[in-house]
Amino acid sequence: MKKLKEILKERKFKYILFFWSIISIQFIFGSNLQNKGHLFNNLSSFFIDIIKVILLSIVFIVLHYCIVELIKEIKHKKQKEKIEEKQEEIKESKNKKYRWLIYFLIIFICWIPTVLAFYPCILGYDGGHQIGKYFFLNKIPHHPILITKLYTFFYAIGVKFFTPTFGMFLFSLFQMTFMAAAFSYTVKFIEDETHKKWLRNISIIFYALYPYNQLFSITTTKDVIFAGLMLIFIIYLYKMIKEKYKISDYIFIIIIGVLMLLSRNNAVYTLKVSLPILILVLIKDKNKILKVAITFILIMVIYQNTNNFLYKNFNNELKNLQSDEENFEIEIVKSDEGNLRLSTFAQAVGRVVRDKEDSLTEEEKEKISFYFNDYKKLGEEYKTNVADNATAMSNSKNINENKKEFFKFIIELGKKYPIIYIESFLDTTRGYWYVADVSFSEIMTFKHPGAFELYDYGISKGRYKVIHNSKIPELKNLYTNLYRLNKYQEIPILYILFQPGIYFYITLAFLLYSIYKRENNILVIAIVLFTFYASCYLVLCSIIRYMYPIMISTPIMLAFVVKNKKIGGEE
Repeated sequence: MKKLKEILKERKFKYILFFWSIISIQFIFGSNLQNKGHLFNNLSSFFIDIIKVILLSIVFIVLHYCIVELIKEIKHKKQKEKIEEKQEEIKESKNKKYRWLIYFLIIFICWIPTVLAFYPCILGYDGGHQIGKYFFLNKIPHHPILITKLYTFFYAIGVKFFTPTFGMFLFSLFQMTFMAAAFSYTVKFIEDETHKKWLRNISIIFYALYPYNQLFSITTTKDVIFAGLMLIFIIYLYKMIKEKYKISDYIFIIIIGVLMLLSRNNAVYTLKVSLPILILVLIKDKNKILKVAITFILIMVIYQNTNNFLYKNFNNELKNLQSDEENFEIEIVKSDEGNLRLSTFAQAVGRVVRDKEDSLTEEEKEKISFYFNDYKKLGEEYKTNVADNATAMSNSKNINENKKEFFKFIIELGKKYPIIYIESFLDTTRGYWYVADVSFSEIMTFKHPGAFELYDYGISKGRYKVIHNSKIPELKNLYTNLYRLNKYQEIPILYILFQPGIYFYITLAFLLYSIYKRENNILVIAIVLFTFYASCYLVLCSIIRYMYPIMISTPIMLAFVVKNKKIGGEE
């Protein structure tokens, strides 16, 4: 009883209680949304669910403390051995200057079977669409122009000098090289910071063999290059705060930051939102505030000007082409930010129409039809796990011309149906917070669902066609069954490692740990990562590729925790 009282008085207990309470809530209410379609059916069922949450939280907390005590006992027995190992590891780390190259080769070689299985690449997600629009129609879709040009560059090389298929294979080799280099640098950083062989080895295994890393390394989606750049960025950000930087170091982190933002249109919001929070966290250290603020502002300013230049330059190129061809079609869409803003509203109103159509007044139906073209069709098109259908119903012209009235109506409807609004948001984002979610893997892409998009789209015109010819069909079939047919969900317990929701809780745990330890150097990284993950909740659906940067940052988060425990000595 005395030990229990001591635990309850600990400052650490509040953080543990908060974390496991959130986990328990997602288990109960996530299950309700997935299996019953609603958070709760009535007031009595709500109170029963609250009791379930409390009981589950208690179980998790008891297990947490039991595991911690067990780990302490094991560590106590091996303390002398660890001290000797640390000394050996520190000596060893000083003698291996180029060990990152070994890590690079291990990772790259482990990916070779995958690229052969999906030869020449996985032309999925938006890659084929981007190349087709740019190469054949001279259009820039709502994707980053830098990434679109990168894909098309390799495709064009193939068309001109080899074959389109070989051109896309060259793309695979390029992206594999870039990501393997980013990962090997990360492993070296982890080893240098922690001097832990086991953590280094786990990191290598994760980057080399984790299926999503193998598949994304050869997939045409902007999120891969962005993720690699973000991984390098957060390492250099940590070093910048911790160490004294040279001018060349500042130039490098700014270049990486600008390229990172150019790789994903909405990534700039991560810096914009996290900057004021970081200033508050570092308020007692003006030197660090200046470092972060100046670096972030320079990155955002240079990015904005560079991005504008790229689109302006592309526009001029098209005008020159248009002068030679009268009917040349020009289309430039800078971003889908408007759709991202509307998606939450469209989903909420769509769910209201679906669930409460009979209780809507004629005036409300007219307004919904005014802002979303047809209220009845909006209810029919609404999908719980993806906002594309409902968002496509938005009448941008009517909304933009009547913004004040539109938001007033949205707020009034929300006051009338608050639970439906909440359920709408939670259902669309469920894949990001419920670890047992299946909705994210049931999103229909070109009429095909799957946790990972292994379909090939576009570029199928005669000699311009990219021919997919698997060299290892057995491996391709394995991955197809696991992630296109969602067979991985049949693997007990381990399937959670492939769920996007688990990485939200890893990031949340890292943030809480950083706050608890009051270690500002790692708290800065935790805030940037958590802010980015929070931005994923504003997209049109929950899919793996959006939060891939968080997934590959997991070894770094673990490294910071291990290092901090080693220095602080407190469990």
